[in-house]
Amino acid sequence: MATDAFTVEMRPLHVATVTLNRPATGNRLFAADVVALGQTIRELGNRPDIKVVVLRGAGENFCLGRDPGPPGAAPQSALAMRGGIADPILGLYADLRGAAALVLAVVQGQARGFGCAMAGVADLTIAADTARFSLPEMDGNLPPTLAISAVLDKIPPKRLLHMVTTRAEIDARDALGMGLISEVAPAAGLDAALAATLAKLTDRRRAALAALKEYMNIAPHIDISAQARFGASLMSVVLASPDGE
Repeated sequence: MATDAFTVEMRPLHVATVTLNRPATGNRLFAADVVALGQTIRELGNRPDIKVVVLRGAGENFCLGRDPGPPGAAPQSALAMRGGIADPILGLYADLRGAAALVLAVVQGQARGFGCAMAGVADLTIAADTARFSLPEMDGNLPPTLAISAVLDKIPPKRLLHMVTTRAEIDARDALGMGLISEVAPAAGLDAALAATLAKLTDRRRAALAALKEYMNIAPHIDISAQARFGASLMSVVLASPDGE
């Protein structure tokens, strides 16, 4: 699906970098862009030569959220709303989780609403120390249940509910403490932090990285005995596979 909402670079080695590319609008995304972005990340992440898909935003902000389009463009029925708004967003969350490669978000400036959820659902997230995160949908009395579903396995429910109901904007350090992101770097050193993390990921076998992602996506939702058996199975598969896989 053709779109000017993002660009793709196949570099460095074993890495695909997807950059949201509408800085003038804070990298807001229309529903069709959301679908295209998710499909692109899943396709890139399933390529056997790609170990990490980096997701970042051009300009001052990572992503200010979803673009609802011009006035009057909102779907008029519940079914149309689910198909035109909810399904594309939930599909993108599923695509980020479903890509075999790790998805690493890099956040600067604001990550608001859908942008905050997208940063949170990524497997790893590096944020500048000046980054800010918020789920402000309740400003318009809209329960952000889609965004909540994306990060409910990352953030303690009471902390998440407080963030949603108060519409509080949190900084990178708070986001790290809550489990929304995985690393904080100085704003001037964000690219250096990314490079250092990529170096530690890309020198590992793709099969091992993919197994870790699969385990972390599934294990928290099954009982402790099944967690152990599933882990043993995945480990065995990796150990029994050729180094090139």
